[in-house]
Amino acid sequence: MNATEPVTRLRRELGALDRAYSEGHHGLWSAARRSDLFDAALRELFEAPGVPAGVALTAIGGYGRRQQLPRSDVDLLVLHESDRLDEVAALVERLLYPLWDAGFEVGHAVRTTEECGVAARERLDGLTSMLDLRHLAGDRELADRSGASVRAIAAAHPDGFAEMLRADARARNERVGPAASMLQPDLKSGAGGLRDLQSLRWFEAVSGVPLEGAGLLRPQERTALEDAEEFLTRVRSALHLETGKRADVLPLELQPPIARAMGFTDEPRLLAEDGLMRAVFEHARAVRWITGNVWDRMSAGVAPRPVPPIDGPAGVFEALADAAETDAPPSPALLDAIENVDLAAEVEWTAEVRGAFLRLLRRGAAGVSAFEALDRLGLLVRFLPAWADVRCRPQRDPYHRFTVDVHLTTAWSSMQRMLNAAGGDDPVEREMVKQVDDRDGALLGALLHDIGKTGEGGHVPIGARIAAETLERIGVEPSTRELASFMVREHLLLPDTATRRDLTDENLILDVAATVGTTERLAALYLLAKADAEATGPAAWTPWRQTLIRELVGRVQRVFDRGDMGTELAGRLTERVDRLRDLLVDEPDDVVERFVFRMPRAYFLAVEPAAAARHLATIAPDLGSGEVRTAAVATERPGSHELLVVAADRSGLLSWIAGSLALAGLSIQSAQAFTTEDGAAVDLFEVHGVFEEEISEARWRAFRGTLRKAVAGQMSLAHRVGEQRRRYPEPRSGLPVTVAVDNDASDFSTVIEVGAPDRPGLLYDITSVLADLQLDVHLAKVATYTGRVIDAFYVRDALGGKITSPEQIAEVESAMRGRLEG
Repeated sequence: MNATEPVTRLRRELGALDRAYSEGHHGLWSAARRSDLFDAALRELFEAPGVPAGVALTAIGGYGRRQQLPRSDVDLLVLHESDRLDEVAALVERLLYPLWDAGFEVGHAVRTTEECGVAARERLDGLTSMLDLRHLAGDRELADRSGASVRAIAAAHPDGFAEMLRADARARNERVGPAASMLQPDLKSGAGGLRDLQSLRWFEAVSGVPLEGAGLLRPQERTALEDAEEFLTRVRSALHLETGKRADVLPLELQPPIARAMGFTDEPRLLAEDGLMRAVFEHARAVRWITGNVWDRMSAGVAPRPVPPIDGPAGVFEALADAAETDAPPSPALLDAIENVDLAAEVEWTAEVRGAFLRLLRRGAAGVSAFEALDRLGLLVRFLPAWADVRCRPQRDPYHRFTVDVHLTTAWSSMQRMLNAAGGDDPVEREMVKQVDDRDGALLGALLHDIGKTGEGGHVPIGARIAAETLERIGVEPSTRELASFMVREHLLLPDTATRRDLTDENLILDVAATVGTTERLAALYLLAKADAEATGPAAWTPWRQTLIRELVGRVQRVFDRGDMGTELAGRLTERVDRLRDLLVDEPDDVVERFVFRMPRAYFLAVEPAAAARHLATIAPDLGSGEVRTAAVATERPGSHELLVVAADRSGLLSWIAGSLALAGLSIQSAQAFTTEDGAAVDLFEVHGVFEEEISEARWRAFRGTLRKAVAGQMSLAHRVGEQRRRYPEPRSGLPVTVAVDNDASDFSTVIEVGAPDRPGLLYDITSVLADLQLDVHLAKVATYTGRVIDAFYVRDALGGKITSPEQIAEVESAMRGRLEG
């Protein structure tokens, strides 16, 4: 016989199978058919003249199971009981060289029965590959005896063998992750992959008892495993043929062509490749869950025993919660009993159902297992219809490791762990946990935070709607519903703000504080940010990311601690900005939104919407570097006017305005100074005339002219203000000058509070000192109380930082007292 003939025929027949695949005719049958073709070729090669007695050719591994995939190795074991090793070696060469020359990957071993035993005892993979030993040609009795000896080694210690298989599954899960939810799953070795299926078969072969008969596997589960094996084998075959090589990991870039080759098509809200992966995850999840339960039942010594009938939907959650609270896996009998419950297509959430569900929710990881059991039975969507759109749904981004539903349950489990451990050793986490009173709300927020990832569009607004509907359906307390809904709406607030925005921007911090509103919400968002990141992947909770989020949380917390923002202020800010938008409805939207963005939040809290709407015309237009704008209107108080001054912010500006007002005979009753996002000074004064109640246009012109000259450097105000002050009597004595420097009141500025007797040009004196010290005023609040002025200035140094050194602080206090007491 020409040794190349069987191999040539084999290549031709395998090529026909490959072409059938390309035309869409592929499946598990091809794996079995490939095995048959190799069997025929190998028998023909083996049975040529010159085969020594006492030799057997066997298939092991996947080939032994008749699952020969397109590019998998052909695993052969040559058994012998002959001393004529040269003849055995010649036989092996006659078998292998034609296959190698044709490009086939052939793995082989040559052993005696005793050597098989040694190999089986040394390595688990050596043992399991020979558990699939299948006779091909030669001495059948030798093949049977060798196979039986290997099985006897495993059967001698069945518990130890089971634990070896289970330990191997754990190691594979840690090494390559779960095929049931990884976006690039390992179809062979990942948890829920084909190796897990084979592990059950190996144990069953060794024990000699069907798993169903031992009470470890339900008939429905057997069917699910068989369906999963058929599908996962087809996908792995398609992967081999698509790549032209042996491959186990299904990469993102190959998912679209493999999906199309396997007949998947684009659907509304689900691309073909996502349909493929959803099916992969469905089957791999069934494998992982069922095999895990089998090992758990085996370890727990679960014996078949009846379970009392379960009474309605509440009984389903009660039974699962009972199992979760003992950390026991659901027994086959319990799962059978749950399946026998008559449930409506959409279950009504009674108080009993809700209470049992919340018990399950509070169990964290054990609750997740029970939750998944209900999902695997196809019953979870009857309680939570929204779950149907996220279960087994892939997430196609570089960070997420898991499907949407696994991401959600993992985040829920992480949240429960943090709450239950009271923050553990992490001081920040401990403090956050203390702030969360409504733990059910926090857990529900974690469970539902990405429920909007349904393929429809932006997941946050969609998720907010779905979560609101789901929470309303469950019927939790209003406060719980509000906290969970808020967490879904704002779950990206902290991580996105911390990593994309300037945390030294005071407006930003006030905006975040206004959005959050309460310390409990802030704490819940922080814990969710961490739980979400842990459920996403290693790149989502790096030390850098954690540090930024903690810095943001700390700044917002200090805003709450100081009373700068809270539920009432947040509501007022939102209400005022919304009212401003209503008042400016006739203005272009881009002009209005730019105005809202530019102005500091303190401005909107201090200024009535009607006044802010009036200010738009003065503030909104682009400002020249030397330009000064003013606008004055009479207030409701007799003789009082509101004066708005807008100019490019610069050191000394506020003092020039104050000096110009003093020279124009205008007394300042109150003043507020703001700085916009883009560096414009917006200073708002309430003034009245010193000499007469009515302020003529000539005096306004005089004020504007003086100010413009001062800004342009054409006039020195100090001498003229001093001359004017001498025309008036000294203020009454007995009122001390006070200067206080506070670095705790603001995260961004040093607050200098000055108290002094009122006198003409007082604000000019104070602000001149600040200008001389090169301190930039970002916010000022000035008020006069019956002859005494109390002014607060939020200042930063030339580099934009606080005044922190004791020497600087002493210099401020000394200079201010020297000017005001001199």
